[in-house]
Amino acid sequence: MLRRLVILPLALLTAAAGLDVLHLLTGLPAVAAWHLITAGLLLGIAVTAAQWLDRIFAEPAVRTSGGDLGVALVLVLFGVSWVLRLGQPEWEPTWAALLAGWIAAAGLVGGTATRRRRTSPAAAEA
Repeated sequence: MLRRLVILPLALLTAAAGLDVLHLLTGLPAVAAWHLITAGLLLGIAVTAAQWLDRIFAEPAVRTSGGDLGVALVLVLFGVSWVLRLGQPEWEPTWAALLAGWIAAAGLVGGTATRRRRTSPAAAEA
């Protein structure tokens, strides 16, 4: 159950990266992206902490997978993007903040595609 909950914060963070693209293309305020990053980070930290507690107390024999480390890296990159926006008026993203968010979003998309390819029935038969 906890593995499925991680989808919501990752979706919020990906939407924030999309809003950053809209901000660059149209000049719309970046406040919504900052709030989505905040919500995604808080939910992501809560879900990740619950997963780690579940692993520690309920499933001691289960090892940490690369996907769990990938989620942690995405949270760190979006956290960097969030921190870089703090000193800016109306939370306007700097280029470094945009780059951190885009790298994290690209990692999410790439990681999802890789996981789907690995778990597809055709890959299991080969």
